[in-house]
Amino acid sequence: MKIGIQTWGSDGDILPFMALAHSLQRAGHRVTVAYTSVDNKDYGEYAAAGGFAAVRAYDGFEGGLNPVLEEIVHTNDPMKQFVLVMQQYFDPALEAMYAASQALCADNDIVIGHMICHTLLTAAELSGKPRVSVALAPLAVRTSEIPLFGPNLGRFINSLTWKLGDYVGRKKMFLRAEALREREGLSPLKSMQEQLYVSKDLTLIASSPTLSQRRSDWGDHIQICGDHIQICGDLHYPQDDHPIPLPPGLQAFLQSGPPPVYMTFGSLTQFQAELFDTLMTEAAALAGCRAIIQSEWPGKASPDIFRCSRAPHAQVFPQCAAIVHHGGAGTSHSSARSGRPSIVVEHAFDQQFWGDELRRAGVAGTVLHRNTVTPERLAQAIRTTLQSQAMQRRAAEIGREMQQEDGVARAIQLIEQRFGR
Repeated sequence: MKIGIQTWGSDGDILPFMALAHSLQRAGHRVTVAYTSVDNKDYGEYAAAGGFAAVRAYDGFEGGLNPVLEEIVHTNDPMKQFVLVMQQYFDPALEAMYAASQALCADNDIVIGHMICHTLLTAAELSGKPRVSVALAPLAVRTSEIPLFGPNLGRFINSLTWKLGDYVGRKKMFLRAEALREREGLSPLKSMQEQLYVSKDLTLIASSPTLSQRRSDWGDHIQICGDHIQICGDLHYPQDDHPIPLPPGLQAFLQSGPPPVYMTFGSLTQFQAELFDTLMTEAAALAGCRAIIQSEWPGKASPDIFRCSRAPHAQVFPQCAAIVHHGGAGTSHSSARSGRPSIVVEHAFDQQFWGDELRRAGVAGTVLHRNTVTPERLAQAIRTTLQSQAMQRRAAEIGREMQQEDGVARAIQLIEQRFGR
């Protein structure tokens, strides 16, 4: 098949689709990826390594991420956080992304899109092309078993949070989507949850079934067959296919002493880099552990600290004692798959959800929060995690289970079963 893929966001939103494109191309399909990076990053190396075509739909964001991230991390309202991101980092790219969506629909048999890419939904409807929606967390599919945000206060209150989220989505986050649909002669969306986040053709939840439970009422709240909503497993590169090289000197550092604690806040690392580096450095010293700090900040030199701007997590995490991270979907899966426990410092969006999932699975403790974390609190969480034999055993068990999963292969199987080859 000729398959078009569109995604938008940061590394955690783009790399899973690159991994899927890589394996689809290898399976004999012809794949084109259109991507929009909120930090204007070029992912051409991934396309070159995988042999598929890649197009940067938009790379004109100005001012960097810091101004908006500053607002995001100082509010605990997930709706406000999402509205800020959409207004600043989706709406300016809308026309360019829609042009890319139209091209994908014109040139391919089916299209696959990040659940947020409403431009692809509009283009697919107009062209009559099947659309696969890919969600990187189970929070894409409405259920009364858990809330969309906030504490779990029971099914009735949980359902209200989903209704509120849908209303705010239509009124605040997707006004430009409605304007585009009106311009193209399409009816307004009645529900983002029923028509955008999920697809009548196929919806893939790119989460590990070891971590994420299938909800018993999926399909009850939406006018879509529940069988068209599938947890396929997370989408990640096999270690041998990952184009990120091991930073010079890192393997020597790993072998020079006890396993270190790996510390990363993912794409947020560039935000307040000095502050994050100081937090991690002081926490490692207080905890009495060696550390690998993923940071753009040079920091204070120490024989017990190794700094790098990026590293292949699949190769490095298993050699560490624990992982400190922000609770992003990709890093949460990487840390769990490595068989190492997590210390989560959530910043925004679905990171509280993933921190809670890791805690429920027994591989993390209580989620820390960006606005209240201190070096002392982080150090205490590190010590508690390293000293917990139960958490170490459970992390090893979870890691072995997840290493048997192949989310990309399962996703391709589901796509081919639904649409043929």
